[in-house]
Amino acid sequence: MTENHPTRHIPTVAIVGHKNSGKTTLVEKLVSHFTGSGMRVAAIKHTSDEVGFDKPRSDSDRLKKAGAIAVGMVAKGELGIYTSHTPEVSEGWLESICAQLPEPPSLILYEGYRGGPHPKIECILNAEIDRPSFTRADGLIAVVSDHTIVTDLPVFTHSDLDQLIEVIRRSFDRTDWPSADAKLH
Repeated sequence: MTENHPTRHIPTVAIVGHKNSGKTTLVEKLVSHFTGSGMRVAAIKHTSDEVGFDKPRSDSDRLKKAGAIAVGMVAKGELGIYTSHTPEVSEGWLESICAQLPEPPSLILYEGYRGGPHPKIECILNAEIDRPSFTRADGLIAVVSDHTIVTDLPVFTHSDLDQLIEVIRRSFDRTDWPSADAKLH
């Protein structure tokens, strides 16, 4: 790491659940709250699908096929980079990139990434599911569902955002983070 940005652990939470369980909506609300109260947040979408970040035969696709280990694109106000990876290195690599940003985030929120070692909040929308897929031993810290869930962990509805934010703050013992009722004006 550089002298300007020493290696540091960035608190990371994964919002996990089945497809169409409300993960994106929850991450969107959490990002909005935390950034609205002055925090810097990185949001990373994880999928097990192959996405194909580049269009076939585009300049960047040609550079990757020529053997580049990473291909980036810089446009007016935007920067993107993609590379092949393995699951064993992707989380640490993404955290180190986030730590190198000119203004590193104070929180990383993953949408998905159920296999990672970070704390998890599971969204359950399907009324036929009455138990979370994960346990406390898997890193589960809370469940978000609008129906009864059998677990010893806190369960919040999709409208209980303030209480969920407090669980996230407490899980990292971050009293320096804004409370759930804090908003910049």
